Amino acid sequence: MEQQTQKRGGLKIVREFKAPKTLVFDAFASPEAFGEWWGPAGSQLSVQHFDFRAGGSTHYKMEGNGHEMWGLFQYKNIRRADLLEFVNSFADAEGNIITSPFPMDFPLEVFNQITLEEKNGITTLTIQGHPVNATPAQEETYFSIMENMQQGFSGTFDKLDAYLEKVQG
Repeated sequence: MEQQTQKRGGLKIVREFKAPKTLVFDAFASPEAFGEWWGPAGSQLSVQHFDFRAGGSTHYKMEGNGHEMWGLFQYKNIRRADLLEFVNSFADAEGNIITSPFPMDFPLEVFNQITLEEKNGITTLTIQGHPVNATPAQEETYFSIMENMQQGFSGTFDKLDAYLEKVQG
C-alpha cells in the first residue's frame, strides 16, 4: 500500500485491493454497497438519495463518535470499471451544500477523480482530489489538513477492503 501527497497538486492516494476492478467499481455503484463501507473508521453511513450516473448525485448521512454530518457527491464522469469523477461537499439534511461542520474554512467543493487499473487480480485504486471554486483561505485550509484526509481515506479504504473480502467469500 502506497500513499502520497502532492502539496499544491492536491490529494493523491494509491491503494491496492485483492479484487477485480469491476468488483471495486461496483462497490461505488450501488447504494447498498456504498452505504456499507464509505466513510472513516467508526462511522456509519445511510444513503438518502442515490443516482449513480454522470449528472446524478448521492446524498448521505454519516454518524460516528456522537456526531452527525451529511455529504453530497455530484457525479461528473463515470466510465464503468475505469473512472469515477465527482465533486464532494458537506451538505444539510435536504442535500444543500453547506460549510464544513468543523471549525475551519474548508472549501465548499472538492473535485475527486478515482481511476482503477487491474493486473493479475489486483486492482490499483488511485484517488486524486483538489478544491474547486475555493477562496485562497479555503485552499490553504485544504492543503494544511492533507495528513488528516489521508488518515480518513485510509480508514475508508480499510472498510472497502473488508467489504471486498466479504463479497468475494
